[in-house]
Amino acid sequence: MSKLLSRLCLAGSLVLGLSGCIVSEKLDYQLMVQEDAKWVADEQFTDTIIAVGKPAAPIQGVEHAIVFAGEKRSYLVQSAKRDREFIDILNQVDLAYFSFKPMPAFNAPYFRIRIGEQGCTSAQGCIATILWFEKPTHLLAAGETAKLEGFDFTCHDGFAGGMTRCTKNLWRLPVTVAPAVKNINTLSYRLRQPTTLKFYHYQPDKALAEEKRLKALMPFAKAFDIITFPIQFIMVEGIK
Repeated sequence: MSKLLSRLCLAGSLVLGLSGCIVSEKLDYQLMVQEDAKWVADEQFTDTIIAVGKPAAPIQGVEHAIVFAGEKRSYLVQSAKRDREFIDILNQVDLAYFSFKPMPAFNAPYFRIRIGEQGCTSAQGCIATILWFEKPTHLLAAGETAKLEGFDFTCHDGFAGGMTRCTKNLWRLPVTVAPAVKNINTLSYRLRQPTTLKFYHYQPDKALAEEKRLKALMPFAKAFDIITFPIQFIMVEGIK
């Protein structure tokens, strides 16, 4: 919706001036905030992500997933089509300059899993994120940005410090919740800044028993090992 309004404003500003666009963008933002306000956090499920990786061995039914390793549980995140998109990107990108970034919401610098989101294909909820690649332009290898653009990233250069930035927004990524990874104490790479993860319900049913909800969130009873990536998270800009 916001993209459509922005495009209409860009075209209409040539004829009508900027005042109508400013009003439209403010209205669009207010509607987004009102919609977000209907999602209520389930604080009992709040966790802290400490590493990103992939399962050390394939897990049947959750193929091609990456793992957000939390202190309490692990979260297997698949592409929207549950295909190899994540794995293919991570196999070809320079991970030293690659990050996951929370999708901005309420100016809150943490990841959110929404349970029951329309269009989400997982009963455990879906997550949104920005794939973020930022590297000094003079260090880019030949064809590096073209490769990312082949994965539908949008790339621009000329950022402060001579940086090139490539980003891709991803929505409604299905999440499968599992116990904390087995090798949590011996991970090769950890996040320099552990990041909060929260679960949200849309107008949740407060009468639903806690143990029933937790059981629905954790279909796997067996823990597993992961292989971590040297990936960090970037918090929402402007948030300290």
